[in-house]
Amino acid sequence: MFAVVTALASSGCSRQVPADGPLFPAADGIRWGFVDSRGRSVIAPRFENVLPFSEGLAAVMLGGRWGYVDRNGAEVIPFRFRGARNFRNGVAIVDTGVPGRPMGLIDARGAWVVEPSFRSLESADGPNGLLLGTIEPGTGPGFYDREGNLVFGPYALAFPFAEGRARVRHGSADGIIDEEGEFVSHPKLSVEGTRYSEGLIAIRKDRKVGYMDRDGAIVIEPRFDQGGAFAEGLAAVQFEGRWMFVNREGVVTAEFPAGVAFAYPLSDGLALVAADRDAPGRKMGYVDRNGRWVIKPAWDEAAPFHEGLARVGLWQGGKMAYIDGAGKIVWQVSGVDPTAP
Repeated sequence: MFAVVTALASSGCSRQVPADGPLFPAADGIRWGFVDSRGRSVIAPRFENVLPFSEGLAAVMLGGRWGYVDRNGAEVIPFRFRGARNFRNGVAIVDTGVPGRPMGLIDARGAWVVEPSFRSLESADGPNGLLLGTIEPGTGPGFYDREGNLVFGPYALAFPFAEGRARVRHGSADGIIDEEGEFVSHPKLSVEGTRYSEGLIAIRKDRKVGYMDRDGAIVIEPRFDQGGAFAEGLAAVQFEGRWMFVNREGVVTAEFPAGVAFAYPLSDGLALVAADRDAPGRKMGYVDRNGRWVIKPAWDEAAPFHEGLARVGLWQGGKMAYIDGAGKIVWQVSGVDPTAP
């Protein structure tokens, strides 16, 4: 496993990338590149910062500006942006740095889909391609078409659409709007989650958390103290200090080990959790869908599993690593910020 660090530090731009298989951001202590799922260097570290690949392209920083490279590390979209985000549905949000309205939308060739006209831009995947952002100073976020016309809003607060619904705050009340911008009827409650997942969103009533469906009907009565998003058919919830999984009917399917302080949704069959609740220097580990430890808490920083690996880190020594689903280290390096990028 330690030989990978030497490989990352070697000279050269990149090597031929396999036709498929995920790539993961990796550093040599100063610069960033990408490794494959076995920890082998694919794109040698030469960038100042990187984002994960999405739709075949990765946003990377070079010379203080962001551009995009392909899986061979070749420049596809020039380094001309102050900020850049991942591609989604064929478009990416970029920040030109132009005062006033720097944000716009590009396609995979770097051509403008929406020229810079937004003061802020949060998402571009609403129904019919609606954009969530702000144009005029002093106004809240709203949903705009790609010509810059306001369609829904503005709101005091708004989150991107998911599964045809979006959470917004109008005045002092939270609510859910549908694809026509109409509020979905629901009892008097507050919305806890930021977006729908697997058809449900967490809500809070009388200080307890339950779940509501897309039509505004409560399908899991509020009785939990905390509750996360559904993933792989289950949601992590907390009741009287203990974390557990519930299914879409609200039935408890598994309890977590004692001392778990917080739990994230399942990803690749494992849930990232923070423990021990009552000890200093809380560590991160992973449980399976049965609530059992698969990777015991040993990391100061950790991310959910994605495409077979999870990125983890230790503050001491600036250690960053990727582990597989059994907890085996497939790549590691020291002397970096384990929380970045």
